[in-house]
Amino acid sequence: MDHLDAARVMAAECLCFRARRTARAITRAYDEALRPTGLQATQVTLMSTIALGKDGAQPMGQLADILALEISTLTRNLRALESGGLVVTGRSETDRRVCVVRLTGAGKARLAGALPYWQRAHDEVIRAMGADTAATLHAALDAAALRGNARPG
Repeated sequence: MDHLDAARVMAAECLCFRARRTARAITRAYDEALRPTGLQATQVTLMSTIALGKDGAQPMGQLADILALEISTLTRNLRALESGGLVVTGRSETDRRVCVVRLTGAGKARLAGALPYWQRAHDEVIRAMGADTAATLHAALDAAALRGNARPG
């Protein structure tokens, strides 16, 4: 098998390619809608995941697991939110060895303010792909994430 045969097989069958292409297209729609908030879709996802933690905080390890990110990538992604005063990191009150992340008051306000923009993007993405396809994709992605050891969103 030569390189063209390999490329044809990969192009025809690759789930990674399809997942990444779809993710980029969906992310672009959310990023565009969220632009007036000064937040990107990835930041809104990160902030939402933090907010849903016990007492409004998430341990770094747990946050990385939920988002299926390496700690180094998570730390890099948190840097912009920290410098913008939207999140703070600190030690857990119950276990000083554990680093936790929480939204600041400004972060909570910014996340709440992003909801109408997020909703607009979400509605458009659902409309573009159709409600049935969106529901099927939602379930399939959660199932695939669980099999890959990520927690569902």
